[in-house]
Amino acid sequence: MNRGSVAIAALKLVDPMTRRVLSRDRWHYAIELSKLLLDLHYEVAWFQIGDGWKSQLIPGVPLFGVLQDSAQLFTWPKASDDFYEKTHGFEWTVYFDLILAYPQVHEVSIAISHGIAWDDPLFESLLPTETEREEWKRRLWMALRAPQKVVTVESGLIHWATATWPGLYNSFEYIPNFVPSWVDEESPSPGMAEFGEHVEGSIKILFSGAMTPEAGISETIRAMESLLDRDNRLEFYLFGYGSEATVKYLMEWAEKHPRSHFQAGLIPGKVLAQMDIVLFPGKSCQETSMSCLAAMSLGKTVIVGQNSG
Repeated sequence: MNRGSVAIAALKLVDPMTRRVLSRDRWHYAIELSKLLLDLHYEVAWFQIGDGWKSQLIPGVPLFGVLQDSAQLFTWPKASDDFYEKTHGFEWTVYFDLILAYPQVHEVSIAISHGIAWDDPLFESLLPTETEREEWKRRLWMALRAPQKVVTVESGLIHWATATWPGLYNSFEYIPNFVPSWVDEESPSPGMAEFGEHVEGSIKILFSGAMTPEAGISETIRAMESLLDRDNRLEFYLFGYGSEATVKYLMEWAEKHPRSHFQAGLIPGKVLAQMDIVLFPGKSCQETSMSCLAAMSLGKTVIVGQNSG
C-alpha cells in the first residue's frame, strides 16, 4: 500500500554538466535511503542543481536537475526556494544537504548533515568579515531550526551548534554512517597489477577521494615527497577525482616520483583491500565517513588529521 510521496533536495549528487558522481559516499547514502523509503512503500523523487535535465538514481526513483545554482555566503537560497515551489504535491520532504533548509522548508521535513564543507563549523573561518560570518551563522541557525529534525552522521556539529545556540540539542538525531556494500563488490576498475611494477614486501599507503585542499591533498603530497625519499619500502597510491588541472598535475607528479601511482576515479574494494595504510587528513569529519569505515572494516591502519571531526 502506497504510504505517500517523499521529495529529497540535494545540492549536487552528480555534476550538473557531466552527470558524473561527485562523491561515492553521498551517492551510496542516497541509494540506500531511497531503497529504505521504497521498502516502506513511499514514492521517492530527488531534486538537485541543474538546467532542466532528468535522470534516474535507481530504477523507479527519478533525479531531476532543475534547481538554480546561485550561492550566497555558502548558502543556496534560490535552489531552496525552487525546491519548495516545485514540490508542493509531496507529503514529506528531506533536505539531503542541510543548508538547503534555508530560507524555508516544507511543514513536514527533516534535514541531513554529512559533516562536510558547507555544514562544517570550521568553514566559518573562510568568510572574510565579521558581518559575513554573522550572516552565515544566522542562515545556518535558520536551517537547523526549520526542519522537524536534523539527522547527523557525526557529533561535531551537534557539539558546536549546541554550544553556540543553547537549546538546540533536541533538534538533532545522531545516526552514524555504515560500512558501504561496495567494499565487497566486484569492480571493473583497475586492480593492483594494472598500476605497473611494485616493490615486493612494500608498505602501500593510500589517499583516496576528493583531490581538494579541504580533503588534505596538499599536506599529503608534501609528506609523501619527503617519505618516499627516506624509505624505499614505501609505495604511494592516489585514487580520486578533482578538476582537470588537478588530475593533470597529480598524473605528472606520480610520473616524476618513484613508487607513486595515480588513478582518477573511485577506488574499488579489491584495491582498498590490498593497502596497508589509508590516509584521511581532511579538515572536517572524514573519520566518520563511509570510506573510512570501509578501510577499518578491512583491518587497515587508518590515519586521520588532527582537525578531523
